[in-house]
Amino acid sequence: VSKIAVMKNFVQNGYYVYNEMSNVGPVDLVAIHPVTKDVRLVEVKTMSFRSETSKNPGTMINRVLSPVQKELGVELVYHNIETGKIRYG
Repeated sequence: VSKIAVMKNFVQNGYYVYNEMSNVGPVDLVAIHPVTKDVRLVEVKTMSFRSETSKNPGTMINRVLSPVQKELGVELVYHNIETGKIRYG
């Protein structure tokens, strides 16, 4: 669900979007803007929040890129299933 929402957001902003299908690569999708030539390597994550019993209840859990993803310049894009909000970085 989150991956489709992020793909839709990129398309609405004028990007061509290519979906990684094998689920073994370092990115979930590649987005290319035909006018600006901007190329984005994207890892999509569904937003998760800490439980009410944790030290910081309700705060978003941030994910970490792998060393390969960092080397490639992959960016994390978060999607909140409940609100539909998309957060870059």
